[in-house]
This record gives sequence, C-alpha cells and structure tokens, in this order.
Amino acid sequence: MDEFIKQLDPNLDYISHEIKDGKCYITVTSNRKEVTCPFCGWPSSRIHSTYNRTFQDLPVQGNKVFIIIRNRKFFCDNSDCNHTTFAERFDFISYKAKKTRRLEDEIVRLSINCSSITASKILKENVVDIGKSTVCNLLKKKETPVIDKKTITAVCIDDFAIKKRRSYGTIMVDIFTHQILDMIDSRDYETVCEWLKSYPNLRIISRDGSVTYNNAITGAHPEALQISDRFHLLKNLTSYVTEYLKKRLKPQVSIQSVSQEIKEVETIKQANENRKLTLKEKYEKIKQLSLEGRCKTEICRSLNMDIRAYDKLIAMTPEEREKLFQTKNMIIHEEKVKQKMERINEVRELKRVGLSNIEISRRTGLDRKTVRRYLDENFNPVHASYGKKRNGKLTPYIKTIDEYLERGMMGSYIVEKIREMGYDGSSSTVRHYMTDWKKRRKKYYDRSREDGTKTEIIKRENIFKLLYHPIEKVKIISEKQFEMICKEYPFFEKIYKITWEFKDMLTNKNIEAFDKWIERAKNLNIPEINSFMNGVERDMEAVRNAIKYEYSNGFVEGCINKLKVIKQIMYGRCSFETLKTKILQLEKMRLFN
Repeated sequence: MDEFIKQLDPNLDYISHEIKDGKCYITVTSNRKEVTCPFCGWPSSRIHSTYNRTFQDLPVQGNKVFIIIRNRKFFCDNSDCNHTTFAERFDFISYKAKKTRRLEDEIVRLSINCSSITASKILKENVVDIGKSTVCNLLKKKETPVIDKKTITAVCIDDFAIKKRRSYGTIMVDIFTHQILDMIDSRDYETVCEWLKSYPNLRIISRDGSVTYNNAITGAHPEALQISDRFHLLKNLTSYVTEYLKKRLKPQVSIQSVSQEIKEVETIKQANENRKLTLKEKYEKIKQLSLEGRCKTEICRSLNMDIRAYDKLIAMTPEEREKLFQTKNMIIHEEKVKQKMERINEVRELKRVGLSNIEISRRTGLDRKTVRRYLDENFNPVHASYGKKRNGKLTPYIKTIDEYLERGMMGSYIVEKIREMGYDGSSSTVRHYMTDWKKRRKKYYDRSREDGTKTEIIKRENIFKLLYHPIEKVKIISEKQFEMICKEYPFFEKIYKITWEFKDMLTNKNIEAFDKWIERAKNLNIPEINSFMNGVERDMEAVRNAIKYEYSNGFVEGCINKLKVIKQIMYGRCSFETLKTKILQLEKMRLFN
C-alpha cells in the first residue's frame, strides 16, 4: 500500500487503511522536513498545527477511494510576507480541492462524451460521489486547448445554429487534417472578419455561397483563394429545378404506356391468386421461398404481403401461429365436430354395453340410419363439403368479362352479353366485380386517351429522383419510360440535360466547358434557373475554383452534425463556452473523428 501511495506523491507515507461499505479510507502523512510558503516562496520548517484533510482519488478494485491526509500548517518566517501561517500544498491536488487532479481529468474525459446528468449517474456507481452541477463546473474550469494559429494555412468555414432561427455561430475546420480548430458564436461580418485576421497565414478558405463570408474573407485575407462548396452548388441548382418542375408537372404524371402489357396482366393475375390464399397457405409459401434462397423483400413482393405482416408472422411461436391461422369459421367448425364426436362416443358406448340399434335410437333420439353410420369405424365426423368453395353464378363467365374489360367494353354491354350466354344472377354482382377489377388495374394503367392509346401513371416524386441519380440507379423508372417522359414533356429533357451537364462538369473538373454551360442555361430563360445563375455570377471566382480544385466543404457538414449531437445531449445546460470546450477537448483527445 505504501508503494501505491508513493505513486501519488513520493513525499507521502502510508499509515493505515479501512474498507467499509464499498469505500476505501486511506490515511497518509507528509514526510517533508521543510516546506515553501506558496505566497512568498520562503522555506519554513516550524509547524503551527495539524488537521485532517479528506479528498477523493481514483477507485481501486471497484471501491471508491477517500484519502485522509494529516495536513500541517507552518509558520512563515518571512517578515515581509502578508501571511503568518500557511497550509502545506501538493502538486496532485488543487488548493482546497476535494478531488485529485487525475480524478478530475477522468470526470472531464467522461463528461465530454455525454451529458452531465448521465456522467453523474455513471460516476456515482463505482467511481466518485458527484453531482451534475459539479461535473459542469469542472468542465467550465477546463482550459480550452490552444493551437498555433500561424501554422494554419487552409480551412473550411460554415455556420451552425446555436438556437435555431435566433442565433448562429461559425465553425472552422482544417482542410488537411479534418480537425475542428475553432468556433465563434457569431456569423456577422465584423466578428468573422476579426476572427479570420487572428489566423495570419490563411491561403485557402472553402465556404458555402454566403455573401457575408465572402466579404469577411475578402476583408481579412484579400489574397486568399476562396472556394465555393460543390455540395451547396448542386443542392441550390436541384432545388431551383425542382421548384420549376412542380409548377409544370402534376403529382401524377400521365405518359403513353410503354410497359409490356402481358407482363403487367400476369402481375395482376398473380396478385388475384395471392388474394385467395389463406394466411396458413401464405406461410407455407414463405417457407418454400426461403428454402429457395429468396430474401424477405422478394418474398413479400411475390406474395403481395406487407413486410410488417411478414415480420410478425415469422416472430411468432408455432403455437401462436396455429392459433392465428384459425379463422372464425374454423373455430365454429371444430366446436361442431367436437359436439358430434361426443354423440358418436355416446352411441358407441351404448352399443358396447349391449343395447340394440333400435334401443339406442330411442334413447338418443337419432335416426336408426344415423346410429348405423356412427357405429361404422370408418365414419368421418367432418362434413364432406367442408373446405370446398362453391362456385357462384358469375364464375363460368369470369374469363368472358375479363376479355370484354380488356377491350374497353361498357359495363351495361357486358351484362347484356353474359345474360345472352345464360347468366341469370344480379346485375349488381357483375358491377361489383368490374369495379374491383378496375381498381386492381388502376395500379398499372390510367384511363385510355381519346385516341384509344393506353397510358400509365408515374409519380412526380419518382421523376425528381432522375435529377439526383443516374437512370440506371432509379429502378422504379425504366429507360423506355424515361424516353417517353422526355418525348411528351420536352421541358423536362432540357432541365435534365442542363442539371447533369453541371454535375459532370464538377465531377470531371472541366473548367473549359463552364462558360458554354452558362450560356446554355441563360438561353433556357427559366426564372428559377436565372435565379441560380445570378448567385453563380455574384460569386463567379469561387465557383470557378470549386470546379478547378479538389477542396470541399463536405466533411464540415459531418462535423456540424456531430456538434449538434453533442449540443442535444447536453440538454438545457449548454452555454456556448461549455459547448466549445467540449468539442475542442474531444478534438484534442482524438475521439471526435
């Protein structure tokens, strides 16, 4: 134990220890013969008095450690000193502190990764007795890491919300190391300009399209290379283009049908067949498809089954599943079969004791033929027609009705034709079937146009995906459908081309094509595109640099997302200085990225 104490301070000697209720109390004393006055630096060896000072240290074997030191007071022999006496001090603990420096460091290390409330709960378990306010106070006392501003040459800056729609700050990240360097609680011109001036050797600054940042950088470092962020350029362009298309395209876009009709009809037929399956039959098919190596999505699509229903069915125990498979009719049928078996057993018991069939019939009230059947060992209590679906009056005419509907015949005409073929059922039955048929078909086809051309519906939101992803990645739209969209809506083709030309130009660093692209974009004379072009021309040099150089602001967005997470887990105890300390301490510890 003495060696353990010596690791804390070589000037301490171990006296005794006691473990009680998960706490270890260690008593120590100082062995220094002479102590320096902390106020004047004069050495002294004259002891005034002693007292016990208790403080906490790091835990040992799950026990909280309390060190009791027999601290001494000394006389100061310097007549010029303002203090007559002084207490002995040690390097491992601050003046009047209740925790050692290494324990405070451990508390801060934990608190920068979670809220003070959470840190307090964790620490109280087996480390140290501490409240959430003390955790906050220790974090606030921690000095912000200092960086050498003269060595910083290339940075990215971006704004973030301190309080959304009310106050904003600015974050600075090193382009090469991706480490957060500094933060300020403003994005105003004067503040940002003075802040940037404190970094004298900045040569490259990447930013978004903010006019304020542009002016602040120009004011602080006129010779610095400004680079506009490619992500924001693409985001602004696609946002303007999307707004324009919303004015020109309906939510449901109708185009001439280019899908293979046979395939769609087969899909509808398959959906109809799946609708007839019981839940138990669907489960059997799920097992069969799973053995074939099909994934969950494919199985649900092939059975027209909701993925949540699939998950619920698979998670059940066999007993729960069997209970679910039982329909109301099945439960009623099983009850009837049970009652019938009781009568059968009663008849067979009477026969076993020697009664004749006539006597059994008289006692039970059953017909003699029924008694004879019940006595037959091969008698089945389940009705022969159970589980068999009877054909309705409309069943023989279903195929004929489907053919007429495919040809676009009117409902009244179809009813008249099948009546000529012998149908004697209700007209409403035919109408209900035709309505259900059309609802199922509407999923794939819209109404035919006046010239008889069949059309199909594509959602506008799926068309918007073409602005963000290549056509081969947008699986919901085929290449033939894309060609038909461009053919029927020529303005979309122009928008699509101008957007992807800009993307390709940024990707391939084709600065030579930039001027020609600007000319083509202006010639479209679309107000939304013109608004985007106004922003580009206002920041032309930075946009050109974005095409020319590899530098980007993309990783800054990731840093801001992490910043937001830290801010949220701090609940309402988040002053800007505390937030800044937490983030920069994390950067120092290399735990942030």
